[in-house]
Amino acid sequence: MIMKPKRFSCLLALILIPMSSIDMLNNAYAQEQEKFLEWSIEPSKQAFYPGEPVLLTLNIKNTGAQEEKVYFGRDGIGAFSMEIRDANDIIVSKGGKIPIRGGISRLGTRVVSPGKISQKSIVLNQWCSTLLPPGQYHVICNVEYRLDSEDTRIPGTENGFKAGPVHRTQLELDIQIIQMDKVKFKEMLETLVRFEVKPEAQSKREWLAKRDLAREKLAFTESELAVPYQLQLLRIDPYTWFGPDAINSLVKSGTLEAASGLMQIIEDTSICKEDMKHVLIDGVYRLRETGKTEIVNATKEFVAKYKRPALAKPVD
Repeated sequence: MIMKPKRFSCLLALILIPMSSIDMLNNAYAQEQEKFLEWSIEPSKQAFYPGEPVLLTLNIKNTGAQEEKVYFGRDGIGAFSMEIRDANDIIVSKGGKIPIRGGISRLGTRVVSPGKISQKSIVLNQWCSTLLPPGQYHVICNVEYRLDSEDTRIPGTENGFKAGPVHRTQLELDIQIIQMDKVKFKEMLETLVRFEVKPEAQSKREWLAKRDLAREKLAFTESELAVPYQLQLLRIDPYTWFGPDAINSLVKSGTLEAASGLMQIIEDTSICKEDMKHVLIDGVYRLRETGKTEIVNATKEFVAKYKRPALAKPVD
């Protein structure tokens, strides 16, 4: 078959389109795809006690026809920053981006199928304290994310890709902090602890997801009432991802119970492992910095035995 000159020239032009132009076409499509993502955020309930962990659910709806992957950073939380404002629009608590922690990483990508909603659960207390006076509060959640469809291949490589641009969105919601009820607060803590036991009818995968979320909420609870439960979390799982977070909350409590509990865990070789020991020891030193006489006196022998470790800085 003889190809007509005009048809041949058109085909040749297509063949000679540079890769940069193809990347531009792909990026144009990806930017259009970003418009099909609808974002919202909601709390698990409207009213919380001071220091209670506030569980937020991020919803991403894909109204387009193509699957999209949304990237929130290697640890899945590096994309977020938060602030809480009072009824007078004054910032009462604020938390910026959280540095990436070394070691185990949580997946940071959410797959959003066409016509579907993908959800991500996060605990507000990881960024902002909810130890606030009773009242109405406005929460602002800033999100920076990338889209997998905007990645471009690095020339000369087989599997090398350059990440696409950062997109930003701001989400808002309201919560209410109510007067503390210690009985009901303790009941809430007991409910979280019960997730440690797997129900017979539940799959292991589903149970682990719920258990880890309960552990995260427990680790970020800001209350003296949570101290025994946070110490127990450190005892049953020394390798838990939330160990440093539980230690931070114990330090915030500023209690002798927290200091004594940490020292007991450190001395128990069946529980305390080397990879967590330095964080636990540092927790005792931080509790001493409260200057409370009972804590300083109770930890004198401990600090004579254990030198304060130099902790590695988080990765930016």
